[in-house]
Amino acid sequence: MPISTRNSIAVMAFVVVLVGCNARIPNNVTPDEYAVYSEWMKAYFSKSAPSNLYVGSRTFVFDPLSSSGCGNTLHANAGVPWSLIKQLHALGEAEFRLAVYSPGTSLYIPWNYRVVDDWRLAPEQPGSYRLVSFSRVAFDHAHSQALFAFSDTCGGDCGHGGPIYAHKNKGARVFESVAGCVWHY
Repeated sequence: MPISTRNSIAVMAFVVVLVGCNARIPNNVTPDEYAVYSEWMKAYFSKSAPSNLYVGSRTFVFDPLSSSGCGNTLHANAGVPWSLIKQLHALGEAEFRLAVYSPGTSLYIPWNYRVVDDWRLAPEQPGSYRLVSFSRVAFDHAHSQALFAFSDTCGGDCGHGGPIYAHKNKGARVFESVAGCVWHY
């Protein structure tokens, strides 16, 4: 093989590696993200089925590298790869609309739910509903690891949330919250 051909192959391989190292979250919420949201909700509500369930219509901003984002704790305590943390950081202040009623973008959960733009649109009495919202999901290249955040408002009386690190174990996703990286309101 001529040297110029070998050099061209080496340069192409290097470019492919560089492109692969800079994974970016796309400009729309993907079917894989809806799948992660659905799997997480099934695990989260596995002991007690929610009644009057609402889902936020937009993702919220979660920047693990902000002053309150606990990126170092995610990496050091939970082993979250920096590549996932940096993907969410790169989104900046962007929010994205969830298209849960479009083909291929549904939440596949066993409970009825309504999508609302704002918690004030949930018509129930305080304490009688759950409003769950999500950040975007950052994936590794194999989609075997993921990082996102959730917020769960329980009827305006209480609420909590935080980052979730998901990884596959024997083909099933395991969801881990990280101590010290949760919020309450």
